[in-house]
Amino acid sequence: MYTTYFCRVTKHTLLFSLLVWLVLGSLTSCQDKEEIDLSGLLHEMIDRDKITRFPKVGYKSLQASSYNRESVSPDLPGWFADSDGIGFIRTEEVNGSTEWVIMEDDGPGVISKIWAVCFYYSLEDTTGGNIKIYLDGDEQPVINTNFFSLVKGQDFIKPPFAEESTRAGNLYFPIPYAKSCKITTDKPSFYNIINYRKYPEGTPVKTFTIEEFERVLPISEKVASVLSNPPNQRGPEIVQRSVLKNGEVLHVDLPTGSFAVSHLEINIHSADNLPQALRSTVLTGIFDGDTTVWCPVGDFFNNVGKVTPYTMWERSVEQDGTMVNRWMMPYMESGAISLTNLYDLPVDISVKVVAENYRWDEASMHFYATWRMDPPTPTFPLFDWNFLSAEGKGVVVGDQWTVLNPAEGWWGEGDEKIYVDDDFEANFPSHFGTGTEDYYGWAGGLVPTPEDQFSKPFLGNIIVGEPRSQGYNVCTRTRVLDAIPFQNRLKFDFESSCGIRQSWFYLQYSQTTFWYGRPGVAHNRQSDPKMASATLPTVEDLQRKIDLAKKERFVVDNAIEAEYLIPSNMSDSVVENFSEIGVWGETSNEDMKNLWFTGMGDFVEFSLTEQFEKSNVRIALAVGEYSGIFDIYVNDTFILSQDLYSNHPGITTPYINLGLVNPVSNSFKIKFVLKGINQAAKRKEQKSALGIDFFLVENDFLKR
Repeated sequence: MYTTYFCRVTKHTLLFSLLVWLVLGSLTSCQDKEEIDLSGLLHEMIDRDKITRFPKVGYKSLQASSYNRESVSPDLPGWFADSDGIGFIRTEEVNGSTEWVIMEDDGPGVISKIWAVCFYYSLEDTTGGNIKIYLDGDEQPVINTNFFSLVKGQDFIKPPFAEESTRAGNLYFPIPYAKSCKITTDKPSFYNIINYRKYPEGTPVKTFTIEEFERVLPISEKVASVLSNPPNQRGPEIVQRSVLKNGEVLHVDLPTGSFAVSHLEINIHSADNLPQALRSTVLTGIFDGDTTVWCPVGDFFNNVGKVTPYTMWERSVEQDGTMVNRWMMPYMESGAISLTNLYDLPVDISVKVVAENYRWDEASMHFYATWRMDPPTPTFPLFDWNFLSAEGKGVVVGDQWTVLNPAEGWWGEGDEKIYVDDDFEANFPSHFGTGTEDYYGWAGGLVPTPEDQFSKPFLGNIIVGEPRSQGYNVCTRTRVLDAIPFQNRLKFDFESSCGIRQSWFYLQYSQTTFWYGRPGVAHNRQSDPKMASATLPTVEDLQRKIDLAKKERFVVDNAIEAEYLIPSNMSDSVVENFSEIGVWGETSNEDMKNLWFTGMGDFVEFSLTEQFEKSNVRIALAVGEYSGIFDIYVNDTFILSQDLYSNHPGITTPYINLGLVNPVSNSFKIKFVLKGINQAAKRKEQKSALGIDFFLVENDFLKR
């Protein structure tokens, strides 16, 4: 049984709503302008209606970052290269001094977010260098100040537009430009990420100046107040409460016609197992006949394993456990919200919904919250874990990432890789990040503890496991000016990577993506009642799995292990086992062929015998600071050159593909010739390393 009743809006809510209406009203004239300027962009940061509509001006959301340039293609080694704090575009000499270019764009656009780690190559150096922002080709930067001070809100841009998080800072104040933008630093690039909008050529944009910044100060102060005190929407409230047994549903039919859910509250009043109730009570939203929201309540509100209060722009959890959503959920004709208990124990739960009138038009979109959870994931070999793939038209506005870590230590080394529209043809994402914590607005350097938890308007490190990241860890991000529109197609991946790269070490992932989509959009995240109803995993569950996995040796299926092969030919100056070749991660069969080369042209050759048909041949080689550049031949035919230098030692992932080749005399003769040495590489007693883990020969022989 449940009860339904209607409530009046509180005086507190009306005051907040009045503030929002005053701010929006003062900016109406700016919103109606065709020119993109600071006033309109500030307005957009708090306009909950506008984000529900596909952008009229078809901008692209792009990203520049310091990711390691060893990553050039998902099909080539280096795709999971670490050391992501060293990348930059180029250096320039300006008035006798060197500047490192970290972002540049031609044409109209807007800087929507800048993140930087706030220590410089050492936890002791919290000063770093200066950032310079040049607009429209001007030789003088419009901003020239200390990088860390700028992003931490300690310069002329104040919180919440720029604010310190955990060992990092985030700048959200928009910086528009009409013709071009270039951002440099006066010291070598360190970890940074810059998000920006690229508008179509000819889009009128009013370029940022300090004078314009000062002119809009009254507006920015009002917007800052609203961001810091996110108001709840006003309107008639539908409230229901019920004790749900297994399989029971609390269902709320919304008003018929064009409306939008502008405020949603959920409160679990009691449950025999609260952590389980947070996972197994599922929030569903059905709008115009489509289920667009299907997500466990806890995951939707960043509370996995326990209730943790926080405040962000679009979601909050109050001290009494009330979970509040302020994302608009519009519909054209019909809508419903429901809560379903998928677990055996009862849950006493209530829901409050505010639905207000909404003008549905050709740009309007439905709100989506799509959830994924997999069985425990081994942390080696590395791979890209998919958040969302979608086809059609939509806008990504946020996400949430939950990691159950069975051990004390770092769990989030991976980078985001977001492909939008034309990126698929280019086979490279327009958003390539520098690390999981960086994407969520904070920084590593130390193993996080609960002291590193925070929530800002658009960023949250909501839960950190105790004592040092052991247990559940939950990060989240909201996108407004840095939202990602897609016209045709989107793929949002995150590297599955952590500090322990072993096939026996497991993490447990679950993830929610928040986005809007035009009617007809398709995606790959369907409801998953099996995972939501399963007993909430614990550290002990993962540890038992790890203990079993440790008993098994990591061996790649069908690998020809190089350590067992004797070279068929090699130069006299090639030495085996001269020194250890270390790797971060594992080698197949816990060993590899260890070779060291002295002079250019030194070679080693292996014959893979008993080969009778055309096959695809791949190899896994070691990368590291002592590794050389090698020409690789198959049956005396040159195939490719491969630079095996890397700041972080490891195994090439993906494996190096030598292509389809025919055997000669029933064998593949594979030769490695030392061609050169990367300028950043080291030599050990004038020798360069080649570590060969295994060969893979793939054909249809076993299928016949």
